[in-house]
Amino acid sequence: MVFLFLGFAGCGSKPLPEQGSSVEQLYVNRCGGCHRPYQPSTMTAAMWNEQIVAMRLKIAQTGQPPMSNFEEHQILDYLERNAGTR
Repeated sequence: MVFLFLGFAGCGSKPLPEQGSSVEQLYVNRCGGCHRPYQPSTMTAAMWNEQIVAMRLKIAQTGQPPMSNFEEHQILDYLERNAGTR
């Protein structure tokens, strides 16, 4: 039973969009340091914009260095470009 669960656990993961690009790596490194990097299609562009704003506070609360304006802009562009429609 445990082997069945472990087998299914890895089946659903699909690669992030723009695999291997510098912006995909930036997203993985900055956001994946505290949690798994979510598929951009799981939220709309507007939702990602709100999420980035909310993460500023969470990043500060954890004592992590804040994202630079450049990093934030690059990540938000990446997420919006690959966002879901609903």
